[in-house]
Amino acid sequence: MSIGIVLGLGAVGTLAAWSDTATATSGVFTTGRLDIKVGNPAVDNNPPAFTTTLTNTAIFPGDTVAAGLLVSNAAGSVANTYTISVVASNAALGNLLNSSVHTGAPSSGVACAGSPVSTVTGLGTSKPFPALNRPLAVNGSDQLCISVTMPTGTAQPNPAATGTITYTITATSA
Repeated sequence: MSIGIVLGLGAVGTLAAWSDTATATSGVFTTGRLDIKVGNPAVDNNPPAFTTTLTNTAIFPGDTVAAGLLVSNAAGSVANTYTISVVASNAALGNLLNSSVHTGAPSSGVACAGSPVSTVTGLGTSKPFPALNRPLAVNGSDQLCISVTMPTGTAQPNPAATGTITYTITATSA
């Protein structure tokens, strides 16, 4: 009899369940294209296809060489800001050199017009140009001049050192 009472009490209860649903919808998503180019005509991300006139086959203390560098966003669909870093392929030579970025075109093969926007000393390791964060609008371009200097009083390496300098431009969008 006690078994029947326990079973009877278990069957008397009521089961109830409640539910509710809410929906949240996002805003519109649209893809964008970030595509900086260098040079005139603009060259896509293909470094072997782009070279500058920035060269000196016999740089001595006190020498400076300069070349123009046009950065553009003609193929991109979003505005961005970009930074530049620099490194020499030969650290021993790079440590003897300084590089500066100026706005505008070079006034000659040895000088940039105007004062430098940013300077890096010693190019033996990759370094960003400090405080250089340049805006670049869609279909915009930015004419720069880059220079390399061997400061006066620098001891010439013996034997002579040879190398190239690489400028890396990195763009980011907000």
